[in-house]
Amino acid sequence: IYFAHMKNNQGGERPRDPRHIYANPLQPSICPIVALGLYWTVSNFDGSDLLFPGNNQYERFRKCWLQLLSQDDVATELKRQGLDANELGTHSMRKGSATF
Repeated sequence: IYFAHMKNNQGGERPRDPRHIYANPLQPSICPIVALGLYWTVSNFDGSDLLFPGNNQYERFRKCWLQLLSQDDVATELKRQGLDANELGTHSMRKGSATF
């Protein structure tokens, strides 16, 4: 897989080296290959060569994130943990998964 943008190469000066993705047969719930297969199963494709079509991936993710945080069971658990959903943004989620 080639990434269009990388955190350490915002200007695109460095060559785009391929990144490898490996299956995780021991934990299918976190397997990127299974996730990609499920995504392809439920997605409509518009004929472009983009895996995730659209112009603003961040905004689409933010909307999904806010919908998740507003679900009753999630809101209840956040309150139980002493967390405020208004203080959690997309960076909080990405940073937490990277440091977990």
